[in-house]
Amino acid sequence: MTEHSSHGHEAKKGLAFAHIAFIASVLAALYMLLVMMATHLGYVSLDFGFRTLTLGYGPKVAMAALVVCGLSLLIAVFKAPGRTLVWAIGGLVISGALMGGFYAYQRALKAFPPIADVATDWDRPLGFSDKLMEDRGREAKAVDDLPRVPRNESMEWGGRTVADINEATCPGAKTIVNKAVTEDQIVNLLKSEHYIVFGHAPWRVEGTYQDNFYGFRSDVIIRIDPRTIDIRSVSRSDIPDLGANCRRVTALVNKIKAL
Repeated sequence: MTEHSSHGHEAKKGLAFAHIAFIASVLAALYMLLVMMATHLGYVSLDFGFRTLTLGYGPKVAMAALVVCGLSLLIAVFKAPGRTLVWAIGGLVISGALMGGFYAYQRALKAFPPIADVATDWDRPLGFSDKLMEDRGREAKAVDDLPRVPRNESMEWGGRTVADINEATCPGAKTIVNKAVTEDQIVNLLKSEHYIVFGHAPWRVEGTYQDNFYGFRSDVIIRIDPRTIDIRSVSRSDIPDLGANCRRVTALVNKIKAL
């Protein structure tokens, strides 16, 4: 076999392996997308879809694809450059982005306190109606008047009350004072922000927010007093919210002030 034909044979094998590596990275991305969709649509439970299929198996699937794409890149660089290199780099970018997402999630877990409950007033705790509590279900995160992070859950935040953690980490969650709003204004505001209004009365409005990815749900109550307005947002899952409820409450505070 001539040197030219031998090189051509190696290039073909390298290109074939690069295709396989690229397909592996695409399949890993499709796996994550399908898990997300199945969880959001309710075909699998949030606990199984997010904790097991995503956080449990997801990094392993992404790492396997990343290793295959890494080997493909080495083959492309040293044995069969050209078109092979493009496919290898493409697969590496996809699988690397998946691994980067898991790395970013782990960093966010360390950056945010392990809570899923934010309120503007803990001296007079806001509670949901019996109807909404029934809709949350028995498996949902408990809604307590003064929740506390278990001591064994976090070195930094363990043992502290959620009220203290809100005060330290969510400066925007403050009672709105001397702002006159009506129940209808709050209802319209929640609907415009893509909440599902669950129930309302002249002095309170309840709603539910569902994210567009895994379908995480958080329930919100807005209490309307003559001189003050308070808000509480509590996730249905006990998975740390990575600051989502704080951002949600802060956004509602600012929008109500702007009414």
